[in-house]
Amino acid sequence: MSKVSIIILNYNGRSKLGPLLDEAIESAINQSYGDVEVLFVDNGSSDDSVKYVRERFGDFVRVVELGHNYGFCLGNNLAIRYVSADSKYILFQNPDAVLSKDYVETLVNLMNGESKIGAAQGLQLSMDGFSGYCGGFVDSYGRGVEVVVSNRLVKHLRGVFRVYWVSGSAMLIRRRLFELLGGFPGEFFMYHDEIDLCSRIRAVGYECICYPATSYRHARGGIVGGGINWITWYFANRNRWLTSLRYLPLNYLIESILMSGATDLIANFIKSFKPWERNRLPLLLRIYLYLARNIRRELSKRIMYTRTEAFKGLRDYIIRVPNPLVKEPLLEYMALIKAFETHEKFIK
Repeated sequence: MSKVSIIILNYNGRSKLGPLLDEAIESAINQSYGDVEVLFVDNGSSDDSVKYVRERFGDFVRVVELGHNYGFCLGNNLAIRYVSADSKYILFQNPDAVLSKDYVETLVNLMNGESKIGAAQGLQLSMDGFSGYCGGFVDSYGRGVEVVVSNRLVKHLRGVFRVYWVSGSAMLIRRRLFELLGGFPGEFFMYHDEIDLCSRIRAVGYECICYPATSYRHARGGIVGGGINWITWYFANRNRWLTSLRYLPLNYLIESILMSGATDLIANFIKSFKPWERNRLPLLLRIYLYLARNIRRELSKRIMYTRTEAFKGLRDYIIRVPNPLVKEPLLEYMALIKAFETHEKFIK
């Protein structure tokens, strides 16, 4: 039996999530799969998360204290050092994600039978079960687009869906592949991390899939909260440009720089006149400065991956849209159609 290490990376989960944190940890401990270890890795919390988890779950969970908030990417990369040497798979589980009992067993059985699947997720459900998410794609301007499935359609999902990226909220990945690729991009801190990792997974010839035969519930933003958070806004927008520079086909990249870059600048300039949104323009300029300072690093990464034969296949997972003003509902509909297309191609 292939051993699986479940990593739950926490940051003030006790104070921010309350009973949901308990439910998430319990769902990891109570998996039907027979060879699972659960690591609760604390990212420098200032609340009593560590003390509480130690007292509440005892020997069922191995508690690791990193002592500093390294963010999602580097935090999970550091957590890998503490998993058992014989673990074949790693499951990255958010502390606001509750796994179905068969989650690990279902995905491991699938991946054991399909050696070219590098990373997988089950169907992500909203906490009320009203809508589902099957990973996502990237549009021709480098924006991540989720595959959103209505409650009516969720009940009829069957088979395996090949997608560009799977969600880091409950991602199962081959441990050796994760280490070979260098893990999540540490410089990202958070957001677009799974898009970057899955781009590299595909560039070396593996598949990323969603398998709706199992599922998990996700509070989505339970740790970072709702509303405009300018820290998360900065990383989400900056990292979108980083993944674009690294992986978008050249014609899409040029079009994105010329059209999306100009659109972003104008839109954020106008919105920044509102008192509660005045941070937009300074942060956008900070993003552009960061990109300029690190352009040589980004181009070297691009050259490294565009040389691989499998990189050419990334184009098949990009949704072509006419302009960057296309609204999210239409993008999500296009992603849903794309998911069903890749589903048909996967069937042997």
